Amino acid sequence: MHATIVFYEPADVDTRLASLELDRQVLIDAVLQALMYRARLTAHHPRLYRHSVLTNETVAALRDLLVPRGWEKQDEGNYELVVHPALGVAIAVASGDDATGLKDFTPSNKSEKGPRTVKAVDDNRTADLFPETLPPVQDEERVLDTWILLHHLDGDEIRLELSRPNGYDSTQHFVTSWSERIVLGPIDLDGEPTVLPIPQSPDIDVVVSRKSA
Repeated sequence: MHATIVFYEPADVDTRLASLELDRQVLIDAVLQALMYRARLTAHHPRLYRHSVLTNETVAALRDLLVPRGWEKQDEGNYELVVHPALGVAIAVASGDDATGLKDFTPSNKSEKGPRTVKAVDDNRTADLFPETLPPVQDEERVLDTWILLHHLDGDEIRLELSRPNGYDSTQHFVTSWSERIVLGPIDLDGEPTVLPIPQSPDIDVVVSRKSA
């Protein structure tokens, strides 16, 4: 298996994201909006929601922000994705372990994942090893190139990376390797939040961003 390519210098991160028709700020804003929902939690919220609020609300915010750019929602088999149909790229969201966002370590998902994640990893690995077996680009049934937006909350900062999984452990529940990692670095959560409008979003009209010093 080839060594992981890690993008962490700002210029390299921006260039790689642009090739996926993404930018650093849209990923950061999606997670910051999710943090707004997390901050409103009380003991009366269902426990399952409390444990998954960052992931679920990040998915919703990514869709709010990316659908106006030509991306699409996909949730087949309850595997929640936002997909760029022209590029064949899909983004899932997951909480990551302590190594998330640290360029010299190998992160993994924090909670166990099911067969849909395993299939996505297998598809990515097949694309890396046997690209000639992939359907033509115009084939509507072509396999998606799946990336995972990992988030890890650590005290007063949150670390993010958008990474492409290509390996998992023997239990098929945790990702163990990545072909590429786009490390966005830590985001300081100190200070009062400000709000930004979400384009073309009738149901949710704010995202949280850091306040300028």
